[in-house]
Amino acid sequence: MSDVRDRSTGVRRDLSEDALRHLPYQRFPAALKGLMQERHLSYRQMAYKTRLSAGYLNHLTKGTRPVPANPVIRTIAVALRVQPDFFLEYRLRRVLSRVEDSTRLTDALYGILLLRMPVSDEVKRVLESLDG
Repeated sequence: MSDVRDRSTGVRRDLSEDALRHLPYQRFPAALKGLMQERHLSYRQMAYKTRLSAGYLNHLTKGTRPVPANPVIRTIAVALRVQPDFFLEYRLRRVLSRVEDSTRLTDALYGILLLRMPVSDEVKRVLESLDG
């Protein structure tokens, strides 16, 4: 496994497939609360690190406010020293933006996921081309 630090944030970045398999599947409130507890950060400390209010952060961990926009998730991720894609909703939004950009990909995924059609070689090539 390679270990690199993002130059702009200093956040450790694991590049192995194993790391991808261990991304959490928790929703944002639970993931945020868990990371704050793991790092022994209070709402005030997080507020200082993110320039968001402690009250707002409290609402986010309780799920009484909607999941924030991606720029806010990135700010929170930097403060917690994780990549933004640690958060499931961030990953979902990135996937959705890719799907929205391609009608063919949308149709292919619809067929595969909802109509249980087999994955064609063309779809495999398209998915592989998205890695770069």
